Amino acid sequence: MSNKQQKNQQDPIDKSNKFDKIIKENMVECTLPFIDSLFNLNIQPNDMVDVDPQIQTTMKREVDFLKKIKGHNGAKDYLLQIEFQTKNETRMNARMGEYYGILYTKYDLTVKQYVIYIGDEPMTMVNYTRHENFEHRFEIINIRDKNYLEFVKSDIPEFVILGILAGFGQDKPETAVRNILQQIITITDTNQRYKNTIEQQKYLRQIDVMSQLRGLQNTITQILKNMDITFDITKDLRYQEGELIGEARGEARGEARGEARGKAEGEAKGEAKERNKNILKGHSKGMTIIELADFFDVSIEYVKKVIKSK
Repeated sequence: MSNKQQKNQQDPIDKSNKFDKIIKENMVECTLPFIDSLFNLNIQPNDMVDVDPQIQTTMKREVDFLKKIKGHNGAKDYLLQIEFQTKNETRMNARMGEYYGILYTKYDLTVKQYVIYIGDEPMTMVNYTRHENFEHRFEIINIRDKNYLEFVKSDIPEFVILGILAGFGQDKPETAVRNILQQIITITDTNQRYKNTIEQQKYLRQIDVMSQLRGLQNTITQILKNMDITFDITKDLRYQEGELIGEARGEARGEARGEARGKAEGEAKGEAKERNKNILKGHSKGMTIIELADFFDVSIEYVKKVIKSK
């Protein structure tokens, strides 16, 4: 089987994992405001301790988010587990019960479990299991029950992005999307940590991907085109979704999808050159090879080749 055939077979899996990748990556930055907003747990930064999220028994599992939380004033330490669901899972209660048993066995700590539902269909999962000799319960939170303005008021871009999944209240989708985008732009334009870095484009691309869960891709694109922003991201959003065919392996053949179709090979090479420059810039800012490959939708081997050739 050719590399191209293998890649084509993997594409549906990669697409379905994009939401998980974004959320897991962003949780590192927005853990505390996320927990405070959704769970009402009084947790301080120094209370959280990293623990291995991989669960190895006769089978291997990996949870979406796992931290040990330090207890205070006589309270015991506990584990905080968070799972994100884009679809209703019929036996989510059984899976969470399985997680609880394995985690408790491994760490000998109480586990506070939360499932965050971010799908667009009505939430139907149950949050308990009850048998004659066994009872287990966990919390399920439908993010649509939270108003997006709770996220927009934050100055942490990773947290603001989650607003695209929340409820819009009385606001029209166009109004809510515009407010979310404007806050991201304001943060990245005024905070020196983000200004003139590749992260400015990364956050808007993440919103574009997450908007697929709400069917708002066209709304995002149109608003970005109409907004008076200081950097051009609209083209990158589509480019990163794979409009240029073959760019993942450095074959700038000028074969493109969508609006880029029919562009000359020379122009495609120019796009490739610009992308390579941004890969090097991202690498110099501390982005890992895996992060760069995911962000630019290219292979790890391609990123390594660009870095090696600098």
